[in-house]
Amino acid sequence: MNRQEKSEEIGALKKLLDGAQIAVVADYAGLTVASMVELRSELRKSQGRYRVVKNTLAIIATQETELKGLHTNLKGPVGIVYTKGDAAGTAKTVTAFAKTHPEFKVRGGVLADGTVLNAQGIEALSNLPGKDQLRAMLLGTLMGVPTKLVGIFAAVPGGFVRLLAARQRALSGEA
Repeated sequence: MNRQEKSEEIGALKKLLDGAQIAVVADYAGLTVASMVELRSELRKSQGRYRVVKNTLAIIATQETELKGLHTNLKGPVGIVYTKGDAAGTAKTVTAFAKTHPEFKVRGGVLADGTVLNAQGIEALSNLPGKDQLRAMLLGTLMGVPTKLVGIFAAVPGGFVRLLAARQRALSGEA
């Protein structure tokens, strides 16, 4: 790779990783091409991507970014999983893939704010609900309050109507 190709690759890596919510470094040695295709297709579902990188170029590309915490894991043949979307969803995908493919080993990663995570941290992040699940939980909570309030307001007149109906049955001798 000549100097021009290297600078183009560094620019491409900077562009890809700019705005990434999470970046995870993983060993890929021993994975078949079919497994790599499977990983990439699973990652696309959670808006994630996987890229095999040259370590020195990745170090240069992330040198002055929040992702510089990746540098300690960039040794040997590795790839970077990254997403600009849901970090927890991507962590779930990576963790699930690593469990079914033992040759794929997660080394660690970095969140968008610069928080460095080890393999256990990535697994802990994968146990958190994703953005869509959190939104659904929030929406359920917000919708529960008005529903209960309407139920309370409807209970008072409903109870009064039942009381009048019971009184009418008592007076007419039906009860």
